Amino acid sequence: MKSPVKPRLMRILLDGEPHREIDLATGVGFTKAATIRKVIDSFERARFIVRNHDTESAGWYCQLNLSREEVLKIYDYPEFRRLRPDIRERPWFGLLFLQKFKDLPDPLPGLVRHMVEQSHTLFAIICRYESPGKIRETFEPALLLNRLVGIRDPFFNDQYLYYQIFVHAVIRDIDHGGLGNGFANLLDESQQAVTASFGNSGRDIKRHTYTHHRTKRLP
Repeated sequence: MKSPVKPRLMRILLDGEPHREIDLATGVGFTKAATIRKVIDSFERARFIVRNHDTESAGWYCQLNLSREEVLKIYDYPEFRRLRPDIRERPWFGLLFLQKFKDLPDPLPGLVRHMVEQSHTLFAIICRYESPGKIRETFEPALLLNRLVGIRDPFFNDQYLYYQIFVHAVIRDIDHGGLGNGFANLLDESQQAVTASFGNSGRDIKRHTYTHHRTKRLP
């Protein structure tokens, strides 16, 4: 059942810490835990939270269920759509969804992290692929111009590819929602970083030591 209390309670729980029911109640403007118990019960049934006994009283502690599957359910829940940018900015979010980027050379892992924080569509895209290699394979046609002018620097090509994906994700989010407050600044910063890297990439020169497997070209 739809309730204006649900997103307010969920916003408190997004810190990932345990909260007493009475503290949750006062946090959304009530004085008794019983007032929010039906909502808390619905969260538990949906497995959005886990509950544990408060050993110092007869009450309960409630804590967000920080499993990947349950967080995705929370993220996709219609009543929590406006919480999506807040969810993506939480420290535990990156640990659940962005570890596959950790072996990319700096500063790409941090760049992807910031892009995901700012764009719902970009997050939806990376969730479809199990690795950066699969993302690269799928979106390699976007690097046609790079190949035509002879840019073979794998770092620059990856940086440029994520910039292109981010731009198109932001364009979609402008129409459909899901943008963070800092998306415009990040677009500018990403563009400046790509421009600076372009000056260092050279033609037919690999300036970075890391390599990746040759990807299959789409027909």
